[in-house]
Amino acid sequence: MNHHKLLILDFGGQYAHLIASRIRRLGVLTEIVHPDDADVVSRCSEDNVKGIILSGGPQSVFADDSPKTDPKLFELGKPILGICYGHQYLAHALGGKVAPGTTGEFGRSEFTHDGKCPLFKNVPETSAVWMNHVDAVEEFSKGFSLCGSTPHCETSAAFDESRNFYSVQFHLEVTHTEFGATIFNNFLDICGCVRDWDMERFLKEQEEKLKQKVGDKNVFLFVSGGVDSTVSFAFLTKVLGAERVRGLFVDTGLLRQNEVEQVEKSIKAIGADLTTLHSADTFLGNLAGVTEPEQKREIIGHTFLDVQNEFFSQNDLHDGWLLAQGTIYPDTIESGGTKNADKIKTHHNRAPEVQKLIDAGLVIEPIAELYKDEVRQLGELLGLPHDLVWRHPFPGPGLGVRILCSDTEINEPVVEKVDPFTLQTKKKPFVVLPIKSVGVQGDFRTYKHPAVL
Repeated sequence: MNHHKLLILDFGGQYAHLIASRIRRLGVLTEIVHPDDADVVSRCSEDNVKGIILSGGPQSVFADDSPKTDPKLFELGKPILGICYGHQYLAHALGGKVAPGTTGEFGRSEFTHDGKCPLFKNVPETSAVWMNHVDAVEEFSKGFSLCGSTPHCETSAAFDESRNFYSVQFHLEVTHTEFGATIFNNFLDICGCVRDWDMERFLKEQEEKLKQKVGDKNVFLFVSGGVDSTVSFAFLTKVLGAERVRGLFVDTGLLRQNEVEQVEKSIKAIGADLTTLHSADTFLGNLAGVTEPEQKREIIGHTFLDVQNEFFSQNDLHDGWLLAQGTIYPDTIESGGTKNADKIKTHHNRAPEVQKLIDAGLVIEPIAELYKDEVRQLGELLGLPHDLVWRHPFPGPGLGVRILCSDTEINEPVVEKVDPFTLQTKKKPFVVLPIKSVGVQGDFRTYKHPAVL
């Protein structure tokens, strides 16, 4: 089915997938594209693309290496919505002026609009929004009208109704923006979108696609016991039959308490073919003495492949078998899968050896188009137990990354200085841990010593 959809140009912000997910929840399919792709204009020109969103991003429009897109995009006659960096880029690319900031505006702010822009239909005159910017638009190009402001940004919203261009400085995709969903709904109305995206339709459409892609081959899948791999296993078993889909559950020694027994019981209840392999000694041995989380993820990914190859050899599964993975849409951005996104962490489904198999067409990822909430909905449609489908997320590498150290002593000196905020809390106990942890600051990966307050 040729669904109506919106394309989101990802300028590098970690919120790009959140924008896509929010709109899908409103019943419209979204896809994320790179703004500098050679085919971006032709993709945006497709008949079923009803609108375009320019996402936020960590860079300044003034930077030489800041992400840009083909200016022909603005001549397609499609509705466009700019958000944060996209707001500034829309002004800059069309001849307006953006001023470099010095202090910026971060966090909650009060947004007031004048009631003239259709984007803010059914939005109160004043409401809470979420800001995260340093630069600011100083002047929009001809045809634009200012329609909203905050106490620290007079150019928080503008529109050119004749061209259906709309622009906001705040992040309407986050829940901190009170009427973000209403604003998105208004933009979908402006685009003339039919709300026809849901999991029942996806299930029917994907069944035929899977059959065509798999052909006469059989499918092998690592089952972690988490939601994504379990739903993938159930989906493949339903479409291809249990005789053509084989699951391997690897007990890595990094799982939750009693998880092995729980997974075996749940999977076998749906009639799937599951084998459990106890490999804790192998995984823990390969991780011994390693503390850096990126290195841990790579080791775990490599070890899974070694275990797979050994299992394949012992069971004569090399010929006529494909590897399936429970990869979902956000896994790609976590691995820096969009060009302008900072690499936060490498997903274990994107280790170099796995990527080679993907490039060779030997991997299928039946739910790679979906977000976590969509995967849960699909799991319920497939008849999986409610408590399994809605269980709390747990990383594929498990306790390998949840436990920050190895089992060896860490004697790394703490080099970061304690900031003034921490000094203000000196009346309360605090400590800077002698270990590092991965985090996200702004739109960038950070790997530093956390302070415990």
